[in-house]
Amino acid sequence: MNNGPFIQLKNIAKRYDDGYLACSKVNVNIDKGKFVTILGPSGCGKTTLLKMLAGFEMPSEGKIIVNGVDIKELPIHMRPTATVFQDYALFPNMTIYENICYGLKIMRTQLENVPNKMYTELAKVKKNAIAKATKEILELRKDQVKLDKDIIKAKLAYSKHEDIFKIQDMRFDQFQTQIYYYERQMAKHNPDFDGFKLTGVNKRKIWLNRFRSALGIHQFIKFNTKGMSNTEKKVYNLIRLYTYKQPIDKKVDKLVAKYNDADQWISYWENYPQTVVEQFEKIHTTRPLTKKEIDQKAKEVIELVGLEGSENKYPSDLSGGMQQRVALARAIVVKPEILLLDEPLSALDAKVRHKMQEELKRIHNELKINFILVTHDQEEALRLSDQIIVMSKGRIEQIGSPRNIYEHPSNSWVANFIGQANFVDVHYLGNEKIKIGDKTFKYPITNKELEMSMRRNLWFKLLIRPEDVEVCSPNRAYMMMRITSILYKGTVYEVKCIAKDKTELTLQTNQHLKVNDKIGVRWDFKLASPIMPKKREK
Repeated sequence: MNNGPFIQLKNIAKRYDDGYLACSKVNVNIDKGKFVTILGPSGCGKTTLLKMLAGFEMPSEGKIIVNGVDIKELPIHMRPTATVFQDYALFPNMTIYENICYGLKIMRTQLENVPNKMYTELAKVKKNAIAKATKEILELRKDQVKLDKDIIKAKLAYSKHEDIFKIQDMRFDQFQTQIYYYERQMAKHNPDFDGFKLTGVNKRKIWLNRFRSALGIHQFIKFNTKGMSNTEKKVYNLIRLYTYKQPIDKKVDKLVAKYNDADQWISYWENYPQTVVEQFEKIHTTRPLTKKEIDQKAKEVIELVGLEGSENKYPSDLSGGMQQRVALARAIVVKPEILLLDEPLSALDAKVRHKMQEELKRIHNELKINFILVTHDQEEALRLSDQIIVMSKGRIEQIGSPRNIYEHPSNSWVANFIGQANFVDVHYLGNEKIKIGDKTFKYPITNKELEMSMRRNLWFKLLIRPEDVEVCSPNRAYMMMRITSILYKGTVYEVKCIAKDKTELTLQTNQHLKVNDKIGVRWDFKLASPIMPKKREK
């Protein structure tokens, strides 16, 4: 029995054939029954991550562990997941009832009066399968230990060049793209320029002599860069670095491919006993559901999602919100352990969307299974989630509860992405004292780790949310500011203002103010969160 997190993503990476890295080093732990949202802008890798969980995409590296077993080699129909798609994906020629029942037709239930000898035979089959799988996994893990050492040894070659970390993740297609970019830059300033890589034309011989060819290059001769333009120097340095890195990449990639191949076989053998048992049960101890059983399960889920009275209609007869209920019902009727939701509410208008958000939360509370939602809507994530995974450019920026993500973002990118953010430059003076502009304030430090970080970074930014900024009299003000714009938002005015030192703030107030008014502002330092400079990644 698994005592750890119910779902574990370990070092998940997805690199496509063109070299594009959609996900990199994703590590996530999810407890059973939690509502988790993967949040991020378009192109950040969130949908790719969901597809890998569902089985529509295979990870290039890493493990997808559910209840202690790596499922990345399991086919889609054998995974403990069901998916609700953004475009609903309903069968237009089937009624609502038929759409919901579709998955039930392949479900099976236990046979009545199964002879005891059949269960004895099943136990024997399972025991033999486990023994066979254990032996194969042991051998594969021995191979991985050796491969791991070889990979570390091969990667040491990267460290011999101090600038290599700048392009360490670059592969050949990305290298080509960068060269093409520099070609366009050169062509802007020199209409006669025809490219770095083409051969056989006299006017390009100087480039061929300096840079040889960017394609298939294995050796590079250093040249004097004196007299080159900035773009020429960039091309020279890029090819010089990539030429050094390319043979190392080939060696590392070959070893990593062998390691990942062994990892995929381990996943296969971990699921082997389950597959053997299911095949035996399908023949000897289970049967398909009867029409009556299918009807009962369908009616239960129709009532759960609020589709009573629509059973005999077709998808085209329903509104977007009702169609989404059908897609949700079709997914949960097969009783998955994990429900995957790929931006299912994005096509709905605001009122229907809010209603469906309430329905999703209610259904989650009733079913108590894992919901994993992909969205770019920050409000949706904050309203629904027990846990939020914030992603950017294929990497995880922060994982935490909605309140933790909003009130204590890990960096300025998360702070800007989740809600509205004000940033004030702060100088830490020590002894819980900070300086903002020409004023000194007492700043409460909540823990020693924060204090150590502030000592290392004497200058940092203070995050202050607009709703935490208060308009006050000059004698109580932390800063004096001039109003630059006012926007009425129904319940409050959104006021933008600027100080003499060019610090800009956005605040929310019920007061009737005017553009160019001078106002004093203050805030509660306990509600402000320090944002430390991001460490440089090597």
